[in-house]
Amino acid sequence: MYLTLFALLSAVAGWAAWRSNPLYSTRATIRFVVLVGLASAAVVAAAVAAAQLAARISTALSVGVTLAAVTGGTCLLIWLIVSLSAPPVPHAARTLRPVRVHRAKLGRWVRAFVSTLLALGILALVLPGDDKVIPEMLGVLAVMLGTAMLFAGYLTARAMDGALATVESAPWMHWRYTGEQWRAWADAETARLRAPPPRWVWRRDWKRLLLPAAGVAVGVWLFDPGGWIWKASYLAALVLVTAGAVALSERYAAGAPRRLRALLLGAPPESYFGDAGVFSDGVFSEWRNAGKYLVAAALDERKPRSVALRFVEIVPGPNPPVTVAQDVLIPPDADGDLVRLQTLLSAACPTARVAVATPAAAQETAR
Repeated sequence: MYLTLFALLSAVAGWAAWRSNPLYSTRATIRFVVLVGLASAAVVAAAVAAAQLAARISTALSVGVTLAAVTGGTCLLIWLIVSLSAPPVPHAARTLRPVRVHRAKLGRWVRAFVSTLLALGILALVLPGDDKVIPEMLGVLAVMLGTAMLFAGYLTARAMDGALATVESAPWMHWRYTGEQWRAWADAETARLRAPPPRWVWRRDWKRLLLPAAGVAVGVWLFDPGGWIWKASYLAALVLVTAGAVALSERYAAGAPRRLRALLLGAPPESYFGDAGVFSDGVFSEWRNAGKYLVAAALDERKPRSVALRFVEIVPGPNPPVTVAQDVLIPPDADGDLVRLQTLLSAACPTARVAVATPAAAQETAR
């Protein structure tokens, strides 16, 4: 019941988010649903047929063929979905200097995937008897899920690297910064991140936990079949886990300025604007794709001046979209570039609110 409700809410939320996307069109949506539906049916039919053929030889072979067919079919569906949903990249990008900014970030996930498989394999070798079944089952699940997720990540990263290559080869504008300007920008962004007050303070907000904690305690005490020792231990474990999660989240949030400063100082001191998107602070954002799109661009007059970009990002599941901020440092004497950016960005994102050039700068450029 709960899984069905969750799936229904996810589908409704996903449809509502896609319906508000500037890339939405009825024809493209129908084409996407039909092709993915036919491909899903073909994958299921192929997996069932392969399993039935392999079952005539042995049960173990049937299980292995089924798992391989499901994994391969999942990768095929991922490739189809990414291909259909990704915005088109000019063919000229294939002849440009290769960019591997996003694909390079997959290295740590590959290392984590391999480390997990090695750890589960060692456990399967050292555990006695039937106990080794658990790491073996977890290993199979890790192979299936990890392969599919890494394949999806690679396809997405490759597409974004291709889009970034087009931006770097033919930018609307390319801003470079001196070391002093970049350090001042890192200091300013770090200070702005520290400015908002924390959302959770133990001394102030602990009372907000009383009502949900009481509800959980009553539910466990009334409906859990165990004895009072088990119930008390279970509730104590819940309290410890919740407190630990809150404490870890507070510690992680407290370290956000330090991580941001390290990220900015480690990023190249330059920014690109182009047809496909913007690259700044080491982060590339496409103007419009199926999961993220620009909704506003404004001029932030705080020193040092910056272009404040705001994107809407679709969150998987029954969750509302979130707003993602990306600010771009404006170099000195760039008012003419801002006027040009106003024109080009308004044309590329007609549904976004774009106001990055002051009227005075526009009049001066027109003269």
